[in-house]
Amino acid sequence: MRLPRWAPWVEDVLKGSPAFSSVQSFADAGITDPQYGHVITLRTGAQIMLQWARTSPPAGDLGEEAIVTGEPPARMTLPELPTTGRTPLRLVEEHLAALIANAAAEGNPEIRAVERKSTREDPGPRPCCVIVRMHSGADVFGTFRKTAPAGANLSSGSDFQQREEV
Repeated sequence: MRLPRWAPWVEDVLKGSPAFSSVQSFADAGITDPQYGHVITLRTGAQIMLQWARTSPPAGDLGEEAIVTGEPPARMTLPELPTTGRTPLRLVEEHLAALIANAAAEGNPEIRAVERKSTREDPGPRPCCVIVRMHSGADVFGTFRKTAPAGANLSSGSDFQQREEV
């Protein structure tokens, strides 16, 4: 699934979360570069700028998009996020992964699997990222570009600096 189809699909999925008070596409939030992503506001008031990037399938990505379907991923337990105080970023990552996997299990056979980077043995310096594996062989990455706790502004701070909690 290429990003022009992915972004509106996942936006509808994100808007279905009771833990989010708002979800805006980057365009609606006034962000033009990069093009694909969402600004998510948690019920606590914390904000996350989630950027979407995609790899091409092994056969390449020229011409019209080939839609490849198969068995959808298994459903995941959707963790609740707190409505006050701080929220661990890994819990937000788990929530996002479960939202996407469960929506795919209910009707998006293009998605093969949903993974959380933080569960890897060595997740690296930026441990939180949602990885969506497509049946086409393409992968979509949801990277936490910026985070801000309640009362702070997303425009402050550096890109891709992940806090332990927001």
